[in-house]
Amino acid sequence: MASLLVVALTAAQERPGFTSGVWQGKANFDKDGRFRDCTMTAQSSDNVQLGFVITKDFNWGLVVADERRNLQVGSTLAVLLLIDERDPIATVAKVVDVHGLLIPLANSDPVAEALREGKALRIVTQGVTLSFKLTGTRAAIAKLAACVTDHRDSENI
Repeated sequence: MASLLVVALTAAQERPGFTSGVWQGKANFDKDGRFRDCTMTAQSSDNVQLGFVITKDFNWGLVVADERRNLQVGSTLAVLLLIDERDPIATVAKVVDVHGLLIPLANSDPVAEALREGKALRIVTQGVTLSFKLTGTRAAIAKLAACVTDHRDSENI
């Protein structure tokens, strides 16, 4: 999943995609043209990108890219996800790019529903807080899941 950040951040540049409100999405393929995952990204008011990614195996996560940060690729960071007034969710993010994190999520995890329903997300790590509005995430995540289903099904034909 390390390449997911790069994929998510370059998704809109490679092939035509789809939108859902403020979210830009697309299906991604490996060098042999096989379906890999679908991604959606949006940019915060302070130029930090937040993305959702769902792989062909329905593993999913958040990607965060902030050009102002310089991180050690391959390391992990303790992360707190704060969604609205819900209890904080402690998790571990992997640094997959000098400017970005991948935060794996479980599809059955309460965080998934919180992200679908939430209005605001704060990600706290190493004394840094990144804030995002979760505008339209329910529809965006549904469209993202449909992208995966559509492309998975087309591979099996």
